[in-house]
Amino acid sequence: MIQGEIEGDGARDDAARSAAAEVLAGLYEAVVDPLHRDSLINAMDTFLETAPEDLEQEASDWRELFKRHFSHAAQILDAPAASSAESPIVFVDKQLVPAIVLTETLHPVAENELFSALKGGESWSLQERLAAPADERRLARLLSSGAMEATLLRLAGPTDAPPLFAVASRQLLLGNGGLAQHHLVIKIAKPTWTADLEPLLASAYQLTPAEIAVLQSLVETGSIAAVAKERDRSVRTIRTQLTQIYGKMDVSGQTELALYLATLSQLTTSARRPSDIGLDWNDSLTGECGKGELTLRHARYSWLRYGDPSGIPVVMFHSTTPPDMTPDFRRTCAEHGIRVIAIHRPQRNAKLRGRSADGPEDLAKDYRAILDAEGVDRAVFAGHCSGGLYALACAKAFPERCSGLVLIDTGVPFRSRSELKSLPKAPRRTFYSARYFPEVLLVPHRLFANDFKGSPEGEARVIDYFFEGSPEDQELTRTDRRWYEVTRRIIAYSFEDVRCLVADVCRWASDWSPLLDGQNEKPLAFLHGENNRLFTLERVEAVVSELPNATVLTGRGAGQLAVYQHPVLFAEAVHSLVDS
Repeated sequence: MIQGEIEGDGARDDAARSAAAEVLAGLYEAVVDPLHRDSLINAMDTFLETAPEDLEQEASDWRELFKRHFSHAAQILDAPAASSAESPIVFVDKQLVPAIVLTETLHPVAENELFSALKGGESWSLQERLAAPADERRLARLLSSGAMEATLLRLAGPTDAPPLFAVASRQLLLGNGGLAQHHLVIKIAKPTWTADLEPLLASAYQLTPAEIAVLQSLVETGSIAAVAKERDRSVRTIRTQLTQIYGKMDVSGQTELALYLATLSQLTTSARRPSDIGLDWNDSLTGECGKGELTLRHARYSWLRYGDPSGIPVVMFHSTTPPDMTPDFRRTCAEHGIRVIAIHRPQRNAKLRGRSADGPEDLAKDYRAILDAEGVDRAVFAGHCSGGLYALACAKAFPERCSGLVLIDTGVPFRSRSELKSLPKAPRRTFYSARYFPEVLLVPHRLFANDFKGSPEGEARVIDYFFEGSPEDQELTRTDRRWYEVTRRIIAYSFEDVRCLVADVCRWASDWSPLLDGQNEKPLAFLHGENNRLFTLERVEAVVSELPNATVLTGRGAGQLAVYQHPVLFAEAVHSLVDS
């Protein structure tokens, strides 16, 4: 097929046609089964190394060929999904009780935090937890019958705790490849203590404060021995108190009490837990952050306020990274006298779609209005990753409001084709394509987004790929849950709007030298990881040497997560600009 679609002579053209055929084969395989994504990625690497020079020309036949096929693949992805099933991790996180999802061969797939807390550090196997042969038979009937009805099971609880009651059911959830498959869901009737229970139990049963404290401790620890230790009483004293409580509440013992409190806990819980995937950008924040909103033209803007309210004002521009950063980062800003206004990506008016083409220059007037709304006359403009282009554009649009610039892992412009081709494979396939071949980016990014949202395994695959070519960062996300979570939140945020993400990557991969021109009168600080392989420290230092008021602050031993690992560097950068 490719041989007839592209004309050309010579071994180089033959190699390019062969590589292009592999790209298109990999494209359609990946659309049908996302697990074949690597075939597409590897074929694209080969093609970019063999493609002829005219690939970079606007009217290139290669660009037309790929634009046609990748657009067709996008239409396939836009077709209605065969199933509306959700992923296991989304399902369990919406449950108000401890819940775990297993395959029908009883292999664990996902569990919520309540379940993790319940099992503690102990290993957990459903077969080993079944309390009696009758429970084994009920579970076997459920799995063999193919029925969707639920069944009741008794499970052995943690050490020294009474048996747990659980409801087992079969549920259609997303499996590997994004296909709906039957899974086994276990929900446990485990009470959780809420603030609403105390007045409810006190008024209904005239329980004393001491009795309520014993109940709360029993719910939270799960055993009489633990309650006795926590309250510095004998086990006999606690048993006596519980007997009095059973009488007041008209229950027969600890098992019936646990079931009753589990029911009350659910009935008195007013809000459902959000799922990890699709978590709202502000849901996880505590009272340390304020929030502002403003509707302008075709978009609604939201921003966070954190740090020292009377500190140095800093406007943070985020396009592909979450504006709330991390608790460590926010705490560092507060401790170092920095007041941060962190702007969230614009939320588009649903009636005006397709506006992701709006770039930094288009949105500058809106960002100026946010400064006015916050009563900020002058501020340091800081941009994180591609958000640095927005900070630079605003500094050019209204220089009188900018007291200095901080570019956090924004790097420097790629000024030549050779600089792009010298990148490691993973960033090269993205940035080279974004510069010369943008038509191919949307479909792979959508495939990654679907895989990331489809299952815990897909999430892990995408997180591991995210730092391919950056071994320092990849090692962190493979071995430390904290950095896995930071990266997961970055990816989840960027995948909220894949078209906007791709548009920003294309801008970032362009030669944005004009945005740096004319910034010579403002102090400018580059915050950069020593081992960042997307924008090497040598290239950053070379460009900085050409800028009279620019400096580099380096995160030693860090890659692309430098600002998260060394948040004090940001504080130092801001103070260096103000002091200068």
